[in-house]
Amino acid sequence: MAGALDASVVTPDSLFIDTGQIEVGGNLIRNWDYAAYGQQNMTGCLQHSLNVCLAWVAYSGLGAARFYDYLTAFGIGQITGVDLAGEVPGVVRTPRDPLWTESDVGTNAFGQGVAVTPVGLLAAASAIANHGNMVQPHMVREIVSPQGVFWPKTTILGTPITEQTALTLSNMLAESLAGETYRAGVEGYRLAGKTGTAQIATKLGYDPRQTIASFIGWGPMPDPQFMILVRIDKPKSSPWGSVVAAPVFQEIAERLVVLLQIPPDALRNQVAGVGTGGG
Repeated sequence: MAGALDASVVTPDSLFIDTGQIEVGGNLIRNWDYAAYGQQNMTGCLQHSLNVCLAWVAYSGLGAARFYDYLTAFGIGQITGVDLAGEVPGVVRTPRDPLWTESDVGTNAFGQGVAVTPVGLLAAASAIANHGNMVQPHMVREIVSPQGVFWPKTTILGTPITEQTALTLSNMLAESLAGETYRAGVEGYRLAGKTGTAQIATKLGYDPRQTIASFIGWGPMPDPQFMILVRIDKPKSSPWGSVVAAPVFQEIAERLVVLLQIPPDALRNQVAGVGTGGG
């Protein structure tokens, strides 16, 4: 969606008629619940996690070349350079790979056929939360030695999308969070975020019974101070990220705004208004 917005292929109000399935490269792609959602704008496609819509956006909107250019720009399939040993780059198959097929564009658009580490996902999403700038993650906050204290410098890994695209998508995800993923919301704070539900890959294909449920979010909008990724492997109570991961995000965010001493939106807006009122 970030790539399509950035390339002006779609706008938040672009309409898509969801019939519940789409054919890409000879393969039939269906929504996660096999349902058809009818007419949706792009925010609705995100809010309802519509595989069919995102496959259409990637395949018919962006096209393979631009789609994979954006994945590369977001660091998918690459290491972030985090200060932690043993980082792996993840996996993404491009048209240059002999095993790539046309249907990969459709399935990759909603995550199948792509592998990414949690830290890689955080780095990629940081571009959306951080006005278009993808920031290198760090595990080390500071190094203290007899020579003094050293703080890792902020390193921009790239700018895969414009500042306006980042703001537009963040607003779409804030609207989505307030709707479908209300379980992730924190009263008094405008947050943006997205659920994730991934089937687990095995040697025999994707396991239809086991999932990785996740939720990634940031806030408060429009100047985020934190980003949180919740990942739960093989959840028992429900397979869906919206059900098991979003409430964990909510609990962490509720504690984090207290620890970081971030006032609610209304108070921050009031203070900002007083500060710009001229006395």
